[in-house]
Amino acid sequence: MTVVLVVISLLVGSILVPLATQVEERQVSDAEKTLEEIRDALVGFVTVNGYLPCPDTGTNGTENISSGACTSPTSGIKCGRLPHGNLGLGTSDVWGNRFTYCVNELFARRSPSTPFTLSTAGNDVYICTTQACTTTISTTAVFAVVSHGKNGYGATNFNTGTQNTLATAADEQENYDNNDRNIVYRTRTEIGTTAGEFDDIVVWVSRYTLFNRMVVAGKLP
Repeated sequence: MTVVLVVISLLVGSILVPLATQVEERQVSDAEKTLEEIRDALVGFVTVNGYLPCPDTGTNGTENISSGACTSPTSGIKCGRLPHGNLGLGTSDVWGNRFTYCVNELFARRSPSTPFTLSTAGNDVYICTTQACTTTISTTAVFAVVSHGKNGYGATNFNTGTQNTLATAADEQENYDNNDRNIVYRTRTEIGTTAGEFDDIVVWVSRYTLFNRMVVAGKLP
């Protein structure tokens, strides 16, 4: 009987591990699809309104603006939570956490401030391969949106409105530590790997892609 139970346990374990992996991969795929929808919604929003939304600095899902500009940007970049209410989107990722949203604040200005044009510059978001940002994927991202993955480290939990446990890995810390323009995008890695744990998922749009969409829509120049 003992041998039979051991064999059954091994069989069940061999089934459950791949099943758990399948569930996690499905969740990641769902999060990626949601981020693609968010990216499209942000492009649609700016095409209609002539400016991007500012981040939500609170927890009500609505952008925070002051005199036609995002409140209290840092070095031309404003980060916070995605203003899902302004975009008409769902409230959180598949793990129940709010999305982090960073924007070149000049592209979120509206009356009485001056809306952006084809000559608008400002400080774009950098998409980096590590926290040190010695290698960049993009230096012209007008906005970036982050899902903080399954571990949810540093994200704002939608139900509680509070920040989750902080990350120990520098690359994940960078994606919620909004004191600079850098966002890390790289391959997912597990705990204990040389690169450190990382499961964040990121999307962004280049200012030139945005310009193209605006010109095609007849909104610029």
